[in-house]
Amino acid sequence: IFQLTPSASSTDVIGGQPDKDGNVTIQRKSNVFQMCFTDPNQGVASADYISQQKLGSKIAIIYNNSDAYSTGIYQKFVAEADKKGLSIVSTSTFTDDSANDFSSQLNEAKAAGADLLFLPIYYTPASLILKQANDMQFDVKVFGVDGMDGILSIKNFDTSLAEDVMLLTPFTADATDEKTQNFVKKYKEKFGDTPNQFAADAYDCIYALYEACKAAGVTADMSAEDICTALTAQFTASDFTFDGLTGEGVKWSDSGEVSKSPKGMIIKNGAYVGM
Repeated sequence: IFQLTPSASSTDVIGGQPDKDGNVTIQRKSNVFQMCFTDPNQGVASADYISQQKLGSKIAIIYNNSDAYSTGIYQKFVAEADKKGLSIVSTSTFTDDSANDFSSQLNEAKAAGADLLFLPIYYTPASLILKQANDMQFDVKVFGVDGMDGILSIKNFDTSLAEDVMLLTPFTADATDEKTQNFVKKYKEKFGDTPNQFAADAYDCIYALYEACKAAGVTADMSAEDICTALTAQFTASDFTFDGLTGEGVKWSDSGEVSKSPKGMIIKNGAYVGM
């Protein structure tokens, strides 16, 4: 069965990726593709963006070492940061079981003189880190990845704490293009909330499948196996591209990874704004 995921970003999902020693431990799953960025790609893109925009000279990192998503981004970020000459002054971790008190991690970052805090984590622990940093009067820039998207919708979270938080994401609900505006309008009418990048990636999955089915001549009487074969060939075809909410000219490689450009966002007045 052909699979296209909007949120499973680990390279283990698609398989065929070499580990740090160059060994491939999980063989490529030829029927599995990603609409979301892979974890390593986000780490590299984040380091590149921070370097290009000169966002910080002393970087502290807090990541979840029990989570493949967070760890994968962290590892590639550190490798790319070294290439870009970025100075990492503090690295600390937490686990799912300890994701409630970040005082020691923040104190370490503060003592190291960090002026940028890189958080390759999901929005729930990030919201606690922002609150605890504010409580201890640690004024530092914060940069996250697509897992941070959704922080403004956390129940009882003081969104003013997220003011000026930066992140890389493939989608922003504040974009002015007609496609995004129509999607946001209908989403709000249906669910009474503003969509984040997870919603946009899921939406793009459906329409990428639709376009690929049309291009490949998929019909309802075909077997699941034949549909899978046709879609796999279509998604990896050199001339197949998709224009969606999360990117224009989106393509897929034989590895199952998506190729599209992340966008730098900053939170201003409780909304995402392009940087």
